[in-house]
Amino acid sequence: MNSIVTEIVGILKSETNIIKRERALAVFFLNLIRNLMALALEQVDQELSESMKNQGYQIEKKNQCSINMAFGEVTYARRRYVKAGTESRYPLDELMGFDKYKHYSVLAVRNILEVSSAATYCNTALAVNCLSGFNISHAQVGNLVKAAGQKIKEQQEADSRYEAQTSKKKVPVLYLEGDGVMIKAPKVG
Repeated sequence: MNSIVTEIVGILKSETNIIKRERALAVFFLNLIRNLMALALEQVDQELSESMKNQGYQIEKKNQCSINMAFGEVTYARRRYVKAGTESRYPLDELMGFDKYKHYSVLAVRNILEVSSAATYCNTALAVNCLSGFNISHAQVGNLVKAAGQKIKEQQEADSRYEAQTSKKKVPVLYLEGDGVMIKAPKVG
């Protein structure tokens, strides 16, 4: 802990330009958070190892992966497991909700989508690049928005198929309440 404080004090004393000082501090803290997160992910991956072995999986390989999280890009090592008759798995990625071929965490995507709902893709990319610990292009923002839209559409279609299977109940009287006033709706049909 003392070495971290010493580094911070060094940054505070070395930079005379206020903006450069704050930028150097931001970079230092983001790097610290990313390094701590990588260590934590690797520890969780290690802890998942015993459970996977108990399920009959074997470690196929250990490789590095990078994911853009709300506080920046985190590079971590995780194990890939195999078992005869099943697909290979990355249990750490499953636990964290990281998509197989995506490089953004769920929160990072959520934040990007929230900004993009009120701004152009270019302005969204600018905001993300200025305020987060990673960079994104306007085209990548567009791809994330389209992918999210596709997921929403698939979910709605799945919901509508479920709703079609349920039978509707007919009631003799329907009471509606709004703002403390109750009304009796006339019977329809």
